[in-house]
Amino acid sequence: MADQAKEVEDMKEFITVLMDVKVSLAEQSGKLDSLLDMKDKINETYDIAKGAYNRSKENEKDIDDLKKGISSTASKEDVERIVKQRENMFKNLPSWLALAISIAVFY
Repeated sequence: MADQAKEVEDMKEFITVLMDVKVSLAEQSGKLDSLLDMKDKINETYDIAKGAYNRSKENEKDIDDLKKGISSTASKEDVERIVKQRENMFKNLPSWLALAISIAVFY
């Protein structure tokens, strides 16, 4: 009877250890599921980051192209000089027309 009681006690301990292992495995399984769920999010985030990086490279190229285009255009001083020349031309236009008419009349 003592041997049987000891076997029962050992069996209870064994079952308790097995239950602890089962609980521990369930926790690990939950953690693994969580990691696997995060894998999709991580892959999606990686794809977004890669797309943003590629877009920034394209933007840098576009900025360089715009800088090259701007460097070949007229400067602000050039534009102001041309505007002043045109203003002077329109201011002097009546005088030139009067001169042209008077020359035409006298010849």
